Amino acid sequence: MAIAETQELYNQQFTGLHGFEQTEADISGCTFTECDLTGVHFKGILESCSFTDCNLSLASFESAKLQDVKFIRCKLEGVDFTRVNTLGLAISFTACLIRNCNFSFLELKGTSFQECEIADTDFIGSKLKESSFAKAVFRNVTFHETDLQKADFTDASGYLINPLTCLVKGAKFSLPDAVSLLECMGIKLN
Repeated sequence: MAIAETQELYNQQFTGLHGFEQTEADISGCTFTECDLTGVHFKGILESCSFTDCNLSLASFESAKLQDVKFIRCKLEGVDFTRVNTLGLAISFTACLIRNCNFSFLELKGTSFQECEIADTDFIGSKLKESSFAKAVFRNVTFHETDLQKADFTDASGYLINPLTCLVKGAKFSLPDAVSLLECMGIKLN
């Protein structure tokens, strides 16, 4: 089934869908499984939707409202989440590949990034209080002036967070990776 540009979609399941150019459709209660949505331009409201085992590389969510949208085992590469309509923004990621994405200056309190591989991605100025990065693997990720209070980094690895420029009070970290918090201050442990 193809998705029309302005069609409204409610409680439908899509499996193996291979893209569409853009949609201003309001999409509610839909599930997308094993879909290739590379470069799709979402412009409407996505509410209570899930994407599982999908490729959303270079997808655009410019002006789209993402409310209770779940990404599970998806590939998200080159996605600029700073372009979304932030009213009611509620997203979660589980076991996703997140590469070359931008979450800077977004209010993402309580967002889950559990078990994700996150690379070459920015969280500059983001508010990630009470978010979960449990078991996430980081590579070249920028946290600067980021609110990470009460965030969960249990069993996460590869992060580099400067506690002098980020708020980390009450955040949970696991050894041995928690030692990286000291490296930013020039402290070396033997």
